[in-house]
Amino acid sequence: MKKSLLVISALLISFFTFAQSTPTTNNSKQEMSVEALNPTAKIYKFIFMNNASLGTPNTNTLYIEPAIPVNISKKIKLINFAMIPIDTRRSSDGSVSETSLGNIQYSANFTPMKPFKVGNGIFAPSLGPAVMFNSNTYGDLKSPSDDSWNVGINVGATYKNKGFLAVASYSPTWGVGGAKMDVTTMQYIFNYSFKSGTGINTSPLLMKNEGFEGDQKWLIPVGIGVSQIIKTKKAIFNIAVSAYYNAVRPDVMQDQKMQVQVKFYVMLPSKR
Repeated sequence: MKKSLLVISALLISFFTFAQSTPTTNNSKQEMSVEALNPTAKIYKFIFMNNASLGTPNTNTLYIEPAIPVNISKKIKLINFAMIPIDTRRSSDGSVSETSLGNIQYSANFTPMKPFKVGNGIFAPSLGPAVMFNSNTYGDLKSPSDDSWNVGINVGATYKNKGFLAVASYSPTWGVGGAKMDVTTMQYIFNYSFKSGTGINTSPLLMKNEGFEGDQKWLIPVGIGVSQIIKTKKAIFNIAVSAYYNAVRPDVMQDQKMQVQVKFYVMLPSKR
C-alpha cells in the first residue's frame, strides 16, 4: 500500500506542478469532449478511472492513466500512455481484503503530426511498443498469473468528424519473464459530443488473459456511458460515468456480471 501511495503522490505532484505554468485551450466544449477520448490528441491528460466489478466477490480497481504527447519531428509525434492500477481484491468468502499496486502497463504510440483527411473528417493511425511490468505488491491474494513480464505492440486507428469519434486499438503482449502469461487487450470507442460538452459513448476494454482460470480466457463487456466537460482558467475537466455488462467473462468472474466505471480527466494543451 505504501508503494501505491508513493506512485500516486509522485504523479500528482509532477503533473499539477506542470499545470500551473500551462495555459488552457480556447477550443469549444464539444471539441474538448471529443479530444478527451481521442488517444492521438495533442493534449496532456491525467485520467483517474475507477472500475468497480459488482458481484461475488466484488472488486475495485483505480487506474491512474497519464497521457503525455511528445513531438518527435515535424511529421511524427509520440503519445506516452501508462495504466497504473491500484487494485482492491477480496477472497471468495469475503474474509480477506487487500489493496495493492498492480502490474503497470505502458505503450509508446507513434502517430502522424497531421492526421489524414478522409471525407469530412480526419484519420490517424498509430503504432508502437507495449510493455507490462511485474510491479504488483499483492500478498495473500496474489495469483500465479500476476508474476508475468510482457512485451508486445499496440496498433490503433482514430477517426474524428466534428462531434463524432471512432477509435479501435489492438495490443497483444507476450509473456517473456516470470509466469510468462500472454495478455491481449482490445478497445473500441464510439462517441458523440454535443456543443454543450455532453458526450454519449461506449469505450469498453476487452481482454484475453491466458492466466484466467478455467477454459474461458476472454472478458468482453458491453455498455454505454455519458460525460460532461467543465472548463476553468487553469485546466479542462471531463467527468464520465459508464455501466457495462460482462457479456463474456472468465470462469472466476461468473458471479461478476456488471462493472461500473467513473472517469475523471484533467486536460491541458500541449505547449508545442
